Amino acid sequence: MKEQSYQQFAIVQANTASTLTDLLNSKLKELKDKDPVVTFDGLTARIQYTERINIPEDLEDMYRLKGVSLTCGSCPFFEPTKKGDGTTDERTKKGKCPCASYGIAFEDGPVCETLFKMINSGEVGLCLKK
Repeated sequence: MKEQSYQQFAIVQANTASTLTDLLNSKLKELKDKDPVVTFDGLTARIQYTERINIPEDLEDMYRLKGVSLTCGSCPFFEPTKKGDGTTDERTKKGKCPCASYGIAFEDGPVCETLFKMINSGEVGLCLKK
């Protein structure tokens, strides 16, 4: 994901110093995560701050911006490691995956672009657990 930033300004004016202080403090609280810098000219305060936007570079980034964060354990291709008796080996998070490098993936690792492409094309569907 790429991040772009650009400068913005906010002007706060008032008739009295106490009103300016209240208005300025309120605006600075609103902009606290945007690196505000204040300059004064009488009863006028100029606030310079930085806006940041994330630009998705692939499908995974697009889904992440929408709040979708999937792990390999939720992928239909992931096969957890099995013990000799055929049950899932809970001691390891490693498993098989035909899409992963060397055919090995970790259950709690982020899913690959292949799954996002399949979700986007409708080959794989997501559903809510009740």
